This record gives sequence, C-alpha cells and structure tokens, in this order.
Amino acid sequence: MKGYSNQRINNNRSKIFTGIVSGTLNGLTTLGGMPVALFLLVTSIQPAVIRGSLAALFFLTDVYAFILSFFGGIVDMITIYRTLPLIIILPIGVYIGDKFFIKSREALYRKVVFYFLILISIFGILRIIGSI
Repeated sequence: MKGYSNQRINNNRSKIFTGIVSGTLNGLTTLGGMPVALFLLVTSIQPAVIRGSLAALFFLTDVYAFILSFFGGIVDMITIYRTLPLIIILPIGVYIGDKFFIKSREALYRKVVFYFLILISIFGILRIIGSI
C-alpha cells in the first residue's frame, strides 16, 4: 500500500465493476463499502473526495438498509427510540473527526483509513463465521 497508486483503473468500466462487487458483498456480508473504499484509496484520489464519497456511500446504504429493515419488521419503534440519543450525540463526533481530518497529512490519512477498513472487515468476517 505504501506509495502505490494506479490511475489506469480510474475509468467507468472499473467503477461499474467495483459497484457490482460492492453491491454483491453488501447483500452477502454487509461489507459493501470496502471495495469502494479500496478503489478510492488505490486511485490516489484526494482525501477530501475519499472522505466525502465514503460518507455519502455509507449514508445512502444505511438509509437503504434501515428502510428495508423497517418494512421487514427487523426495526421497530423501540429501536428508533434507542437511536435518538445517539443521533443527538453524533454531531460531536463529526466535529471531532473534522478537526482531526484537517490536521492530518494525506499519507497518514490513507494509512489510517486502510487499516480501519481491514479492522472492520475482520470483525465482519468473524461475525459471519460466528453465526454459522
């Protein structure tokens, strides 16, 4: 990962392929954002664009999953009431993250995001293995 970038894959064909892989993984394992994040990291796109793209991706997939879960009966009003305090505290976390993002260097940002994605993937895989 150190210093690696590949501008040749920054084309529509690669983006469509990444979207298909991401959608499939999201349906199978709820790890759909990982291929997109890896694609953005490898194509050496600016960190602000990566951050915005991932925020939009996770927001849209979470809204989509919430709507499906609500109509599927997985989410009920008790779940919604439990999340309200978290939604109130959320802006504090966004503020803190924004302050750290502004001060970070691009190389450090890419490294932290890459290792964070690896960590999330490991937890997701362990969760799936544990449910078998």
